[in-house]
Amino acid sequence: MEARTLELVFPEHTNPLGAAFGGFVLGLMDKVGSYAAARRAKRPVVTVAVGSVEFKVPIRTGDLLEVVARVVRVGRTSLTVEVEVYKERFGEGNQRVLATQGVLTYVAVNEKGEPVPVEAHAGTD
Repeated sequence: MEARTLELVFPEHTNPLGAAFGGFVLGLMDKVGSYAAARRAKRPVVTVAVGSVEFKVPIRTGDLLEVVARVVRVGRTSLTVEVEVYKERFGEGNQRVLATQGVLTYVAVNEKGEPVPVEAHAGTD
């Protein structure tokens, strides 16, 4: 299961040097990662862990970001999601570059916020 979105980096997302705040990028990763997990779980999910995150190249004001999240593992109640953030700068050949990647873990929950099992899935995630 996959989810993706596009986001433009504005000055309020960056430090005085024009580089995106890590928290801004992590927030995008968590949001899109939760979409992929919830689609696969067919129910709400909550974030339980942010694993390794690697900021490979700077993200700057004006960059267009594509955030791509894929469910890579499904446990009894948990889902592991790999998230990649690609940046693209208009006017620079529109080259798409992997800027950040990480792994996040979510747990499926019921209306009370209690963990619940994720349905078995026929086919690929």
